[in-house]
Formats: sequence, structure tokens, C-alpha cells
Amino acid sequence: MEKVKILWSGITGRTGTCALKAPENGTISEIVAGVCRNNEKYYNYDELNNITEPFDIIVDFSHKDSFDKVLNFALKVNKPIIIGTAGLDENQEKAINDASKIIPIFKGGNFRFNVKTFIDKIVDYAKTCDHELVLTETHYKTKKVPSETAKVIAKRVFDETGKVVNINSFLEYDELINDWKLDHLHCRCCGFDELGSYVLQIAQMMIGKPAGKIYDLDRLFKEENKK
Repeated sequence: MEKVKILWSGITGRTGTCALKAPENGTISEIVAGVCRNNEKYYNYDELNNITEPFDIIVDFSHKDSFDKVLNFALKVNKPIIIGTAGLDENQEKAINDASKIIPIFKGGNFRFNVKTFIDKIVDYAKTCDHELVLTETHYKTKKVPSETAKVIAKRVFDETGKVVNINSFLEYDELINDWKLDHLHCRCCGFDELGSYVLQIAQMMIGKPAGKIYDLDRLFKEENKK
């Protein structure tokens, strides 16, 4: 299997830092260049056109203020992009939808494979239960809530069952802990180490995907299972 070459936007952030240290970096995928707002070791967002390293895909875990430049660059170089930047506004979401008709785009509220399994279990449970569905999420104190994962859960349950998931969000932990509970179902993630590894694996899975739709973990896994 040929290694996928990645240009990582937001390379000095939590996820980028963990991805650089992940065992998958250099085996199935390789971060060949990075972009950030202020670090002499990497390119900045005004230097995107100066990037000389060849790459197959862009990963963006940056900031909404930098995102437009990254998306426009992905369109210019005609490369797939994995979007993990949070807090994007309606115009940016529309730009993503428009861009997905031209380049392959992965935009997941969730990047963790174990959380995907948890979401699948919630959807199956929602199909059989007859009471109000309440998702309680508890996170580290600087987390933006409701989390993207909670939004994914609510959307998938509604799309597949027509039922509404009410979300209760709390910020309590000093450590980097993300915690979701719905009745007897529970999922907890600690730190960002695994997240970096998962994104590198997703980059491998996205190579060769056609444009025309926005991918998430659910869609990627369904397509993999059809092979």
C-alpha cells in the first residue's frame, strides 16, 4: 500500500501534534508539510502558493478565520480535503457543499472509529425504544458545545428513525476528556493521541474517492463494506 502524502493545516494544534507522533505517520500516511499561523518551521496561510512538497490530500484542523484560504487552495490544486475545523459559519458550510461537487471532501463531526461504533449502537437502540432520548455529554472546560459528535448523533437518529435526541451539555473536566451517555450506552475518549491516528487512517481511505458528496465515517465505512 502506497503511503498517502498529507499537507496538514493547523499542524501545531492538538490534533496535528498528535498526528506527527502517531505510528501511522510514515507508514500508511505521511505528513510532508504543515501550515499554521505563526511558526517558522512551517508555512503560514499567506504562503500556501509557495508550498513545494508534493501531497495527495489536505487535512485541516485550523481555525475558522483561516479556513477560507485553505478551502480555496484545495480547489485551486484540485486535492481532496479532510475538514476538522469547528465553528464554521453558514457561508463557510455553503462553500463546503459547493466545493464537494468539485473535489472529494470529508467533513466529520466525529473522526474516532470507536465513537462511530457508539453512534451505531445509539441508532439501533433508538429504533426499538419508545421513550424520550436524552444524550448527556460532559467535556473538558474549553470544549465548544454541543459537540460536533452530539450533532452527528442527533442527525443520524433523526434521519434513520425520525426521533429527536435532546442534548444536555456540561463542561466539567480539567483533563482532556470527552464523555457521552444515552441511557445504558456510554462512550468516553481521553486525550487526542488516538484522534491523530484515526485522521491519518481516514486520509488513506479518502484517496480515490470521487467528488459529488460529502463523506463522513458512516459513509466511508459503508462504502468499504461494499467492496
